[in-house]
Amino acid sequence: MRDEERRPPPGVLEQGWRTKGGRTYHNDPGCEWLQKGQNRLRLIGKDTHEVVPVRWADVGPGQLQPCDHCCAPAWLERHGRAQVSEKPCLVMSDDRWWEGTLIWESSRRPDGLWWATVTYRKQGQMITEVRSQHDIRAR
Repeated sequence: MRDEERRPPPGVLEQGWRTKGGRTYHNDPGCEWLQKGQNRLRLIGKDTHEVVPVRWADVGPGQLQPCDHCCAPAWLERHGRAQVSEKPCLVMSDDRWWEGTLIWESSRRPDGLWWATVTYRKQGQMITEVRSQHDIRAR
C-alpha cells in the first residue's frame, strides 16, 4: 500500500506509540489508557511490553486501532497537539532536490536556525527526518 493512502485519520498523529505486543496506536507514550492496560496486565500476572515509537504510515491496515482516549481530536486540542497541515517543499539530499512536505518547529533552535520535519519520496522510498532551513526550499 502506498504511503499517500496511509495518512492518519483525524485525531491520529503521524508519529505515535505502541507496545510490542499491543494492538492499539497511541499519540502519547504516557496515555492514561495505555498505562491502565499495562497495570491491568501486571495485576493478573502477565508480562508487559516496552512502549516503542511507530509511524502510522508503517502500520498495515487493521494491524493497530487508534486509542479512543489519546487519538481523538479533542485530546489533541487539550494537549496543544492539534494537527498542523503539511506544506509542500523541496528537500536537498544527495546533491538533489526531492519533492516533499514539511511541518516547521514552533520556534528557532539555539543554533538560530529553523528546523522542520520533512517527508519526501526518494528513489521509491518514503523518508521522514528533521532538517534545517538550509536543506529545505518552498515549492
